[in-house]
Amino acid sequence: MTDTTLTSRLVEQIFGQPEALRNSATPLYIQLQSLIQEAISKGILQCNDALPAEREIASTMKVSRVTVKRAIDDLVNDGILTQRQGAGTFVNERVVHELNRLNSFSEVILAVDKHPDSRWIERGVGLATPDEIQKLRLQPGDEVVRMFRVRMADDKPVALEHATVPRKFLDNPFGITGSLYEALDEAGIRPVKAIQRLRAVAVDATYADYLEIPAGSPVIFLERHGLLEDDTPVEHTRSHFLGDTFDFVTVIREP
Repeated sequence: MTDTTLTSRLVEQIFGQPEALRNSATPLYIQLQSLIQEAISKGILQCNDALPAEREIASTMKVSRVTVKRAIDDLVNDGILTQRQGAGTFVNERVVHELNRLNSFSEVILAVDKHPDSRWIERGVGLATPDEIQKLRLQPGDEVVRMFRVRMADDKPVALEHATVPRKFLDNPFGITGSLYEALDEAGIRPVKAIQRLRAVAVDATYADYLEIPAGSPVIFLERHGLLEDDTPVEHTRSHFLGDTFDFVTVIREP
């Protein structure tokens, strides 16, 4: 079987028959985008797979190169596809974040062979606010350590992280150079369980600048209360993750 035949078959697997595009009032480039995303979700295209060349898609689907290029460019801008100079267009690798495991950001990123790093925005010590008192079960007048940073994977911003820890557990925020959980582990107070809430939100202009995405873009908001074995709260963390980079999964077993 020739390479041309294989490519044509892949185009057909992804996009179907050309006639189907004409049966919808939706703009052609949006239809192509939806079909590419559907092929990724179905596993027809997997992480690091190459997309057929723009000319092959245009020829097989009987659309213009301009239409195909617009569809692909938008998906590249959204982080779903990536283009490598001289090599083509590929499905971007996604980071799997297992919600049923209490991993730190650094551990999640290292698990996919990427380098975790941080760009600090703010960190310091202050009196606990009424909200922090309630969430961390503190007393009025108690102090907390607050940390706000951009989390990076291979030098690319992929998340924002606000972490608050009672000062009785962590005295110096400037001693944190990498993983918060690693620091808590060294102090013998790493959380062993957590309550986590997950939802989609639109990112505001300031946060969008930190993540280098357009204002209003959808991101995944994760709120976590980390607890010790006796249910003592150790941390309250609010994170905003790029939705096109992370897959949040959980394992459900029958009792």
